Amino acid sequence: MRNISDSHDMENERTMPEITSSYDLEKDGYNWRCAMNAFTNGRSYEKMSEEDLNILSQIKWLSQEDANKIILPYLDKKYQNNREYIEEAVGDIKDILDKQKSLIFEHMERLTKHPILRDDFHIYFTTCSRGPYNWRTWEIWTFDPPEKTWRLRAWSWGFAHELLHMQTHKYYENEYPMNQLNWKQFNLIKESLTFLLNHEFQWVNLSTDRWYPNHQEFRKIFENYRLSCWDKKDFDDLINFGCKYILDNNILSD
Repeated sequence: MRNISDSHDMENERTMPEITSSYDLEKDGYNWRCAMNAFTNGRSYEKMSEEDLNILSQIKWLSQEDANKIILPYLDKKYQNNREYIEEAVGDIKDILDKQKSLIFEHMERLTKHPILRDDFHIYFTTCSRGPYNWRTWEIWTFDPPEKTWRLRAWSWGFAHELLHMQTHKYYENEYPMNQLNWKQFNLIKESLTFLLNHEFQWVNLSTDRWYPNHQEFRKIFENYRLSCWDKKDFDDLINFGCKYILDNNILSD
């Protein structure tokens, strides 16, 4: 497993990973259904209409196949009525991240000390106010923030947030000591680690990473550890500290 000691070495060795974006009806439907059926750390309904929320309630607990019978016709109509806006957003996602990706990739490699896990990333625009990633396929979904002027910071933050998750999956999930954790414990550390975006990415134009209420206590423990000894420690030490703290205190052990 090759570490990165100087991110500029990576840029001399290979080209920058490519970022593409699109709107896909079935991928959008998948995200809508997951918003109601799957375990999810967070979702926001602030941009969703009463009609949207009514559709969400109809597909709750349905299989994807059954949900598609309801959601895909609804989303197709939404797309046809908002085609220009959606296609504009798809183009803006790529344009914004193409401008930001050099800084994001550079900072991420310095932080994790590992190469960016892929040579390409695809981002789906979604009309559901939930922006997840799929750790099996490495796909990312993103939605529009409440104001267009927030796009640069929101989409740059969202991509960096999911990229940090992906790096953690790729290089740490199956390695000691993370492989000693159950899924809930791993998820707690993975999500809490994103507090680092507020410190190590301060030169990248990102929104502040506050994230989920149920992770705030552990994020604070992580942050206090970082502030006390970051000049002598690194990302690996932070993961080792978090795993030891969780296991020693039997956090989410059942």
